[in-house]
Amino acid sequence: MEWMVVELSLEEQLAVETQARLVLNCPDSKEVARLCSTLIKQNAHQSKLLSQAVNHIAILECSTKFLIHSTRPWWKRIFLHH
Repeated sequence: MEWMVVELSLEEQLAVETQARLVLNCPDSKEVARLCSTLIKQNAHQSKLLSQAVNHIAILECSTKFLIHSTRPWWKRIFLHH
């Protein structure tokens, strides 16, 4: 599952670091708190979405392996559910 390894390019790493430093240096604690709250909600949403996507991919990979290794013709597997 090499496709799950995340590697940010140098440009992406620098952009993230720049944004992180802006927040760390922000003097308005209420603004930082709102940002933190938004990021927590966004992170929960993205985590759930990623989990669902990975599960869907796993199901598709298993289905593909089953179809490839099956000895019955594809049309019998689809139309004759025996």
